[in-house]
Amino acid sequence: MISARAPLGRIPGAPALLGVGGVGAVLAVLILAAPLLPVAALPHLTPAARALLLASAAALALTTVLAPHRVARWELLATGLGALGGQAVLMALTDPLAIAAVLLLIAFGFAARTGARPFVERARGPAFAALLIGLGWAFVQLQGAAWVGRVGALALALGLACAAGLVPYLAAVDAEEPASSSFVAWTGFFGPALAISLPGRVLPALPAGDGAVFGATLVGLGLVNLAWGTIGAWRTASDVEAWRCSFLVDWGLALVGIGLFLPDGLAGSYLALLGIVLVRVPLYLWARPALLGRQPARLNALNVLLAVLLAGAAPFAGFPVRLLVLSAATQTAWPLAIPLVAAMLLGIVYSVRLARALGSHHGWAAVGLWITLGFGLLLGVAPSALRALGGM
Repeated sequence: MISARAPLGRIPGAPALLGVGGVGAVLAVLILAAPLLPVAALPHLTPAARALLLASAAALALTTVLAPHRVARWELLATGLGALGGQAVLMALTDPLAIAAVLLLIAFGFAARTGARPFVERARGPAFAALLIGLGWAFVQLQGAAWVGRVGALALALGLACAAGLVPYLAAVDAEEPASSSFVAWTGFFGPALAISLPGRVLPALPAGDGAVFGATLVGLGLVNLAWGTIGAWRTASDVEAWRCSFLVDWGLALVGIGLFLPDGLAGSYLALLGIVLVRVPLYLWARPALLGRQPARLNALNVLLAVLLAGAAPFAGFPVRLLVLSAATQTAWPLAIPLVAAMLLGIVYSVRLARALGSHHGWAAVGLWITLGFGLLLGVAPSALRALGGM
């Protein structure tokens, strides 16, 4: 195992990593600063996409500097910068076919990283997502029978879920696999980027019937992931799987919020995706050493606060998300609120387990956890300011 302080030169493929990280950093900076540059050809981000990219950069800086890792920090930084550049490109592109092509390139690039699973298995999910998005958009553009456009809308919604690695596209989870090769790269980085950008690119081109199919599919997938994540995190014997299921819960709320097409739902989805990137991904990376080292479970004051944060309780991140999605659901059809409320209440049960899995941290690692807790508090107490920042 590579030491956390190992120099980058000892890491296999270090020059390629440096190249990917450098290109990713340049792309992210250029796209982020595009409104300030006198270059008309540069793509521009929407306010929500810009907020998500900044949140991803903050999470990368936090976990690179302060989180405990079993891989070199420079390796995490290089792959993280590459992912940041990929995020920026996915959110800046306006043509869904171009988004599908870039998604395919990213899939092959990240699948080439070392990992326990074979290359084909790691690339299969995101490559299939790119195929669904590309074919779905091609079907939407066809001028033919009504069912063709609706099949296209269905494929677009399924492609979004597939890119994020959600139900029904769950892949195997291996605790020993490097974070950059694991589910968190897609569920926590590239998936949120697509969820922020893709609906806004395709919805204006969808007729009312096709848009209804797209929204209903997202709501259905959201409810399935919400139920799967809640029950799975409660019943599974694996702490790693419990963490993966906790991502599914947040994603379930985000998908339902997008699919309802109401301002409150879209705002709740936006805040949920920010919470995934800025809170849940760093906390999962903090939990990895404890999960790998099989440290004895214990709770201290910090872990108790983190359990409250992970449960989505006030005043932390997740509480405004739940209120907004519930508001949108009751405006559309009040029975939708029943599974949402049930999942929110059951979330209290598994949040304590996730907090125990974080183990005990001291020194700079504890400082990083407190900072992450502060991010969660910011998301919980200032949703209006964050909504304004994202144009929501």
